[in-house]
Amino acid sequence: MYETSFGLVKRPFAPAPRGDCYYPAATIEAARQTLVRCIQRAEGAAMVVGPTGAGKTLLCLVLAEHFRNTLDVVYLSSDGLRNRRALLQGILHGLGKPYRGMDEGELRIVLADYLTGLGPASAGMLLLIDEAHTLPMGCLNELRMLTSVAADGQPRTRLVLAGASLLEERLAHPKLDSFSQRLAARCYLEAMTRQETQAYIEAQVARSADQASAAFAPEACQAVYQATGGVPRLVNQVCDQALVLAAGAGQTKIDAARVQEAWANLQQLPSPWNAEPVKGQPATEAIEFGALEEEPGETAAVAPEPAPAASPSPAAEAAPES
Repeated sequence: MYETSFGLVKRPFAPAPRGDCYYPAATIEAARQTLVRCIQRAEGAAMVVGPTGAGKTLLCLVLAEHFRNTLDVVYLSSDGLRNRRALLQGILHGLGKPYRGMDEGELRIVLADYLTGLGPASAGMLLLIDEAHTLPMGCLNELRMLTSVAADGQPRTRLVLAGASLLEERLAHPKLDSFSQRLAARCYLEAMTRQETQAYIEAQVARSADQASAAFAPEACQAVYQATGGVPRLVNQVCDQALVLAAGAGQTKIDAARVQEAWANLQQLPSPWNAEPVKGQPATEAIEFGALEEEPGETAAVAPEPAPAASPSPAAEAAPES
């Protein structure tokens, strides 16, 4: 849509996570390195915790691609995994194995036979579960048992759980104490810094351009950070929206004012989030929260105060017209 206006060959800020768009910001890269080591060495289960939009799904996709040729990778989102049977069916489906028409016990046997019967060509299964904080207790216990399956002294299941901070609280439950002890890595994602946000924007644009392109001015990158706080998902949204608006206006470079407009559109705000007027435009009055003045001809109804007398108190009478 806007690619030709900025010399791009593809959309730089995709609405859904893509492994080829991975940017090694400090916290997510540290988590990636820790998890790669943990999976390669079969150290035990791992947990990734982070706020919404911080890159948990992206990290799972990057790990899946990294181990695609050495492990049997299964990626699941916990949405819809409301019981053990659904979990086992999801895993078998991800492995390309039959899963229909079997009860929970049969599914468990099929999966155990598969894991213990793997030949030397496969080191086992890598199970990546996104949104794991929504998993019920029974599913978490099922996963704990899966990590116990071993052959020739080696565990056959590598497990990574990714979710919100509630995941850590769930695993701290006394009933999951043994599972919590098996966690070999605990990784925590955070938003990008101001410098990382600018570097991320420039990297995504450069990756999507067939030649050198500077679609975002430095002050625009700073405005993106001010609006989003460095949360990757929000950065993608506001940058994509700014490109759309700029292309529609015939603009070939994004400035801070365009970022303000994009953020206001996304948040459905009546005016840009930055109260500073744009150079060359008259300043507008700031709207503050507080009591609203009455329109001419209207009266303000005031709730009556409790009183022993039958007659209404003066405060209950309508306010005089202005």
